[in-house]
Amino acid sequence: MSWTDTLSEKLAALSAAEFNYVETNDINRASEIDFDCSGLYMEATVIYFEIKSMDYILKESGRRKAAQIYTMYHQVMTAFAQQYGGFVNCFSPKAFLVVFPGKEDNANNVIKVALKIAYALSDTFKSSFDMIGMEFAMGLEHGHIMGSKNLSDNGVGQFTWFGTCINKAIGICQQCARPYYVGISSMIFHNLSEDLRTKMRNILGIKKKVEIWTKVSYQYENTKHHLYQTNHKISLDEEQ
Repeated sequence: MSWTDTLSEKLAALSAAEFNYVETNDINRASEIDFDCSGLYMEATVIYFEIKSMDYILKESGRRKAAQIYTMYHQVMTAFAQQYGGFVNCFSPKAFLVVFPGKEDNANNVIKVALKIAYALSDTFKSSFDMIGMEFAMGLEHGHIMGSKNLSDNGVGQFTWFGTCINKAIGICQQCARPYYVGISSMIFHNLSEDLRTKMRNILGIKKKVEIWTKVSYQYENTKHHLYQTNHKISLDEEQ
């Protein structure tokens, strides 16, 4: 049998099979699914993190420097994900998908994580990234995602994830840039806790409560939508 015949048989089998899945909020259940026609289905808040300057880094500094910088960002994403109950997927050569399994009310906690990441990169670890002209942004959305295995092992990185919330997070991220590093969907914004919606700020010597999010219009699937972006950040030492 030729390799094309083997491939034809494989495709026919996959096409005829029903795609099974395990519904869970525990990524460690990956071992329960097969490599072929099965996956994981979970509710989660996702952060789409894009290294905005990666194309420039590759052009000006070459492949070695680009790979080095990607690895540095990956270390940051992984550390935050592990600290706050998420996991990281290497989405593309200049982006990460950080997934935090949980119900919709978990989105407030994930926003705090995103604001801490923004602080960490622009302040705490700024010196490590100074040489690259750091540019990044994050888009957040909540929804259900389906993951399928790319390889037969059970590593988190061997999954490809699908979901409208991921596409929306990408669209939101594309509208964000320094200093508005973080953008969220309308759905998440309207469920924000008060401590994440406003802050007390000193304006001309007077303390006032001000909104920390700016409403922005953008196009998604040829339809006008709104997102909310902020330049607010949360210190790693700040209790929330």
